[in-house]
Order: sequence, then C-alpha cells, then structure tokens
Amino acid sequence: MTDMLTSTPHISGNRSIMMNPLSYDKAVSKRNALAGYLYLRLFNEVLMSANKSLAGETPEKPDNLCLTLDIVDGYGIKGGDLNNFAVLCCNFSNEKLHQCFIESALTAPQELYLQEGLDWDPIRIPDNRGTIGLFTEMQPESLTECIEKECNKPGETTNFQADEAFGGISSPYFMLSHEVENEFIVRHYIGEVSYDATNFHKMAKTGLPKDCKRVMNSSKLPLLQRMFPDGAASEWMKGKSSMCVAQAYVGAIDNLLKDLKNKFLSFVRCIKPNMSSTPQLFEDDMVEDQVRSSCLVETALIKQRGFAFSSDLVGFVQRYKCTHEEDRFRRCDGDWQMAADRICGNLQIDMDLYFVGFTCIFIKDSATVLYLEKKRDECIDIIVTKIQLYWKRRYINRKLGPHLRAVRETLAQADRTKKIVLPKLTGPFSEDINGYLDRIYRCWWASCLIKSLKKDRNVVRIAIIAHAAFAGELSVEPDLVKSGKPMNIHSLRMRANYIASDQFDGTQLLSQTNETSPHGKKVLFNAPINRLNRKHVVERGNVVLTDKALIFLTSKYELYPQKTIFLKNCRALSLSTHVDTMIVIHQAEAGKDMVLDFGVTGIYHTLPEFVGNLYLACKKLKNRIHVNVYVERIRYNNSRKPDVYDELSFSAKKEKSTKLKPGAPLCTLKNKVVIYYGGRDVLH
Repeated sequence: MTDMLTSTPHISGNRSIMMNPLSYDKAVSKRNALAGYLYLRLFNEVLMSANKSLAGETPEKPDNLCLTLDIVDGYGIKGGDLNNFAVLCCNFSNEKLHQCFIESALTAPQELYLQEGLDWDPIRIPDNRGTIGLFTEMQPESLTECIEKECNKPGETTNFQADEAFGGISSPYFMLSHEVENEFIVRHYIGEVSYDATNFHKMAKTGLPKDCKRVMNSSKLPLLQRMFPDGAASEWMKGKSSMCVAQAYVGAIDNLLKDLKNKFLSFVRCIKPNMSSTPQLFEDDMVEDQVRSSCLVETALIKQRGFAFSSDLVGFVQRYKCTHEEDRFRRCDGDWQMAADRICGNLQIDMDLYFVGFTCIFIKDSATVLYLEKKRDECIDIIVTKIQLYWKRRYINRKLGPHLRAVRETLAQADRTKKIVLPKLTGPFSEDINGYLDRIYRCWWASCLIKSLKKDRNVVRIAIIAHAAFAGELSVEPDLVKSGKPMNIHSLRMRANYIASDQFDGTQLLSQTNETSPHGKKVLFNAPINRLNRKHVVERGNVVLTDKALIFLTSKYELYPQKTIFLKNCRALSLSTHVDTMIVIHQAEAGKDMVLDFGVTGIYHTLPEFVGNLYLACKKLKNRIHVNVYVERIRYNNSRKPDVYDELSFSAKKEKSTKLKPGAPLCTLKNKVVIYYGGRDVLH
C-alpha cells in the first residue's frame, strides 16, 4: 500500500514495469483520489445491496429487480465566495433535477388535463433548459467539453485559464468576469453564481490510477474485490486511463434521470432559512426568493385548481367495479367512460369531486380516494365470504353427501316407536358431526312421539317446557322424586283450573265483555296466588291466564285494570333453582313487574304448569319471552318508577315460635332485599 501511494508504475519498452517515485504533492493528491473513490464505490455498493433486498433478489432469481432506490446527495444550487469544479458539478446535477421536477410536477399534469378535455387555463412555468444546454448542448463546444479539452492537453498543466478555455462560448447564461481574474459566471434558475477556474485542472483530473485499482482488487477482503473489479490483472495492463471526469459526471447524471423518468416520483423541496446556519431564524427575503425560484408558487396553484389523484380508466374500472353489483361480473366492452361514471354515481360521489376524461379519471381530494378504497374493501369482504360459503357447501356435499343419504334412508325405513342407531361417520370432524346428527335425531324422535299422542299432547308440551325451566326439580311431585318412580304424564295431574270455587273459573270474566275485548276469548289457566305489591306486602288473590292477558283478581274476584298484564307486553320470566313457588313476570314498561307466589294451592306442579301455558300463549302471539333461572337472587322493579330495583331472596324460617303451613307466605325487608320464607331450601 505504501509503495502504491508513493510511486507510480511505468512500463518500459520490453514490457517490464518500473516504479517511479512521486513528489510530496502528487502523493497527497493520489491519496486523496483513493479516499474519494473508496467513499464513492462503498456508497454504490450499499445502494446496490439495498436494491437487491427491495427486489427480493435470490440466488435462484438474481435478476429479479423491480423496486430500486436511487439517492442524490445534494441540497440545491450552492454559491459561496470560492466556488470550484466540485460546486459546478453539484449545481449542474441540481439543474437537471429541477428540470425533472418541472416536467413531472408542473408540465406533465397540465398537458394531461388538456389532452383529456378538461377546461384548463395553462399556468406559465419558468424554464431552465438554457442553463442545462450550456453544460451539454452548446455549439460549437459546451462547458464540459471545454473543461475536458483543457485537461487533456499534452504535457503537465500548471494553471487553468478560463479566458482560453471558455473564450468560444456565447450564451446569455454564461459570461466571463472582467473584474476577477480566471473567474466566470453562470446564470442558474435560482440566480447568478460565480466560479473560480484556477484549480479546475486538478479537480477535473481526479481519476484513480490503475495501480491503485490493482492493489484494491488484490486485497483479501471480498468487499474490496467487488468494489474494484476493474483492477484485475487482465484489465490494468490495457493502456492509459482517462483522467478527466467532466463527461463521466454528465453521463452519470443523464443515466440517473432516465431511471427517474420511469418511476413514480415524489419530491421534497428544502428551503434554507438563513446563511449563518442559526436555528429558529428565517430571513424573509432569502426564503421568498427560494420559494419563487423553486416554482413552489406554480405548484401550489396547479394543486389547488387541479386534481390530487389520476388513474387510467381501465385500471380504475377494474379496481372499483366490484363496488357496483351490475358491473361486478360484467365486461365493459370498451365503454370505460360510462363504466367509471356508473361506479362514481352508484357510490354517490359528488360530480364536482371527479372528472372522467377520454382515457383517465381525475379525483379532487384524497378523502374521496379513501372512501373508494373503504367501499372496495367492504365489497371484497362480501365477495370472499360468498365464495367461501359456496366452497364449503360444495365441500360438505361432496364429503358428507353419501353419509347423509345413508342417514336419510335409515330414518325412512325405521320404526318410529323404537329407538334406532344412526350410522357413524369417520374422519376429520366426525365427532362433532355425529353428535350434531344425534341431537337432530333425538329431537325428531321426540316430535314423532308427541305427534302420536292425541289427548295428552298439550300436557306433554307443557311438561317439557317446565322441565327445561326448572331443571327437572319442580316438574313432578316431591313424593314421586323420593320414591324414585318413573315420570309419566299422568303423574303431573295438570288440570288448568285450580280456583276452589264452583261459581267462578275465569270464563265469567270474559262473558262480561264483547268479542273484541283485549282480555281474550279463552281461559287457559287459573289459580289462587299471593301477590307481592310495591310496598312489600303480600296480597291474597287469584290469577287468570287467557289467550291475550294475565289478569289479577282479588280474593272476591274483583278486577283492577292496573294489575293486568297483556301478553304482548310480557318480556321475560324469572325463577330460582330452589324448590320454591315464586315467579317474577317482567314487562316491557319499566316499573311494572309482577311478583307472584303459587304456594297457596299446596300443589307443587302448579307453577311449572303456569310457566308452560304462559310461554305457549305468548308464542302464539309471536312474542318469544325469555325464561331466566337464577341461583341466588331475582332482581325486579314493581315501583312504577324506572331504575328503582329490589332483589328477591329465598330462605326458611328458623324460629320455633312461628308455625308456617306449607306454602304460607311471610315477607320481610332487609337492606333493600326481600327475604321470602316458606321454601324448603335455605339460601343464606
């Protein structure tokens, strides 16, 4: 490494290599050139690795490059007291990027609006093509060609003479300074910048010697070998390397711009607030000049008058036609304008927010685009659900079809009076499917048995409902539970008429009204009961259930309209899991719940029979009520006021001085909880 930096190789006539020592200044220049090339090629290596990662390049697909990343490290047009060749190159690249910005962000949208038939008044845009032509296209010689010609003169150049090098250039964007020696001025889009050409030949001839490339390529580090492939032994002996980089720099910028034109571009314009690099300090004149020269005013006008989003009609219709049911599975047959109009009209988008051109559609704001994407996502969810449902249905029919046909044939040939065994399915999910079919079979067999009954069919239905509500505890007599006798429909002894009076059974109540009475036409159930009023006092009376209403009567069979519940207003029933005879009937209107006790009859299955009759009567009126079963307390509200609730709890009286008959009521109020005594279970 030391020999390479302090000497230079020389090939003699017999093709032998001789090392000539370098002066101190040339050795320093060679060292600086190597450092610059190391930075440049390391930067390119990192950028290439990032592009390979973005594109998903693998050893199987080494050329799979779709996404690319290009980086240009430049602030903007630079200008200082001493501007050298590096500043000139940097300003040229910024001129090219500014031209790219003008073409893509300002010129292209206006041309597209005019081509698509939009009524558009063009906005005048400043042009910097004259400055770019000065660098690359000026005749007879451009600025870069003059620099390269001066650097490639035979012999060692001691000083760069601007008058001699640029004397033939005639352009309104270029002038030689008559005040400062060896200085020239270029008019950039942001203003005039002066350059000192004294050391142009040193900076322009910064090409890396081939012996440096050879040493880097012969390194043991694979990274250096990849960074300097042109340093191989077969390359560095081919001749003299070119030392001028002006044309190479112009070519690199042109290649970068060609890549950028094929990409979707987004620009971030930076504004320098002051020249002293002081934080929180904005010089108004300096900021205003940058805003105007960077075409930000024209950009804001175009964005304000134009549209934020544009898309070709074919892509727009193909993406959003799923939101329109008529176009979802229909081909447009080339009429893309009408299809785009139908999509926007179906989604009720304001006509001022979009414009349909000949080949493109324009949308005013981003909120409309987000609305379109939201509707598209909703429609895709619906379509995917339907596809999955269709696929699952086909899959079930294909996999379970033979098994279901075998089950159907077994049921068709079975004796309904005897229990049969269904064929079992094997395979995935077989356990769940077999259990589901068994439950269906049990329900089917139970319905067949009930349908075979005639006189006792309704009794069995009531018994089933009561059994489900009370978990089997209150659906039979306690003596039968103790004896272990099997349950049958005759052991329930349901009779529906429990009022111990030969003069009143409820029909007299209906006979006093006409046929349009809201109390109904038929008595379904009656029984003596105890009612717990809103003052927590027990009232003895009777209850009559008709096909339309639940009527509470006093012990003298007197009717109070405010104590009547119409079945269409019944919301739910609440019971406990204990062997008590209490029930709470909840109404839709708050504060009008009714608390009843059926223990007066002394027959334990009176309450289950009442529950079954009430449930079936509400069901006939298309009012499916909920039957709630609680373990500890029942919450209710009979205060005729909203949000005033009491709790009903159950216990047994322990004092020996109080003698209670079976079912006799006794209530006390303790901590806003009604303690009802008389049941067999002890809750507390």
